[in-house]
Amino acid sequence: MKRILLIVTLFALFAQGRAFAQGSNIDTKKYKFDMVIPEGYGFKQSEKDGFTKIEGYNLESDTKINAYAYVGNIEKAKIYQFGAKESGIAKESWIAIDNGETENGFAWWEVYEAEVGKKIMYAVVAKNAYNEVYYMFYALATPASYEKYQDQYLEWAMSCTGIE
Repeated sequence: MKRILLIVTLFALFAQGRAFAQGSNIDTKKYKFDMVIPEGYGFKQSEKDGFTKIEGYNLESDTKINAYAYVGNIEKAKIYQFGAKESGIAKESWIAIDNGETENGFAWWEVYEAEVGKKIMYAVVAKNAYNEVYYMFYALATPASYEKYQDQYLEWAMSCTGIE
């Protein structure tokens, strides 16, 4: 029951959206989105398969938080395929839990949950409302980590916004 409440809260807050200042030298504004950098995460930026990859990991919570941006037109199926490859969780394991349109700087967005082995993933696939930029944001952690650090996950999730 707590996990369901966390999911509902996480994505209700995500849909409301808020902009937070960057806490790192990574320029997400270049890719037309903004997100808070959670405390204790080391982030690095790279390019992979046409996506800009911003990945963060926190050793204490054993949690990975990644954001991907694709500038230009791309099919949703390719975003899912890329996300499955990056997260290590097959798309068939993703359960759609929410979606919407025209909110938080996104033309559309979809929210997924997956639990495989000892890992839980929450992912958002979205398109920027103002530009031809597509996204996948995900957090991957253990159930115990989600329980213990849910405030950080909530802050990060609700800070992901599309910008002009």
